[in-house]
Amino acid sequence: MPLSIEELAAAREAAAALLDDIGLEAHLFEIEPHEGEWELVVECAIDAGWTTIKLLVEKEQLLASRDDTRVRASLLQNWGEKLAACKRQE
Repeated sequence: MPLSIEELAAAREAAAALLDDIGLEAHLFEIEPHEGEWELVVECAIDAGWTTIKLLVEKEQLLASRDDTRVRASLLQNWGEKLAACKRQE
């Protein structure tokens, strides 16, 4: 089934909300749809400049994070650990 623009926009909004909750000081991100898991590419500020971190996430899980608090908490914990090197807001 082809990817809809609405579905991609919803996934992007969900990812943005999650990254905001993690509290990164400065970041850019893009979602790259693939079969199965999608790739979230995050560029974030670190002490020495910027770094790129790639995270895999299932489309259904990302979309569910908007309404399901357990899924949201799981993604926040997982992504927070993987983005630990990124500077956080104070």
